[in-house]
Amino acid sequence: MRYPPEHKEETRVKIIKAAARAFRKHGVDGIGVAQLMKGAKLTHGGFYAHFESKDDLIVEAIDAAFAQMRKRLETVVSETTPDQRQRAVLDAYLSQWHYDRPEIGCAIPALGADVSRLDATARHAFARGINALVELVAGQEKDSESRAAAITMLATMAGAMLLARSVRSDALSQEILDAVRTNG
Repeated sequence: MRYPPEHKEETRVKIIKAAARAFRKHGVDGIGVAQLMKGAKLTHGGFYAHFESKDDLIVEAIDAAFAQMRKRLETVVSETTPDQRQRAVLDAYLSQWHYDRPEIGCAIPALGADVSRLDATARHAFARGINALVELVAGQEKDSESRAAAITMLATMAGAMLLARSVRSDALSQEILDAVRTNG
């Protein structure tokens, strides 16, 4: 059976989206290629028609995960005034909705520790994603002080989300998110 020319690219995108979700949920070492392909409703053998290795897929999945978060935050920002930008990002990032959905949330708290142990290509992809989020948070301000403030805010939000998801107490998780939302 012949597939239309765009079929291969559509399948590749499907695999990347499934991997971005699975890696954020399980970690890069928490799921293998066979499980990823099964989650994408594809056969394991078809993986190598799209990627040379799991490492290649990890880079693509990191890019996709950051693009998804960036798009979500761009939507939030587009609905606010420039002076409300950072508050809107903070509230959206530290929301219960984001907390409850690590598999579709920010890659920083979900994958940061994993990526620090991966190869340089994956770390570069992660750095690109962080830089894009920093630029989104900073907005039109391009000076070093605004960039430093955006970096601080992103690090604080990601750290808060990581801490909140790491504890087994709903009360403490909520306290962490509320504290950063209030004092951020």
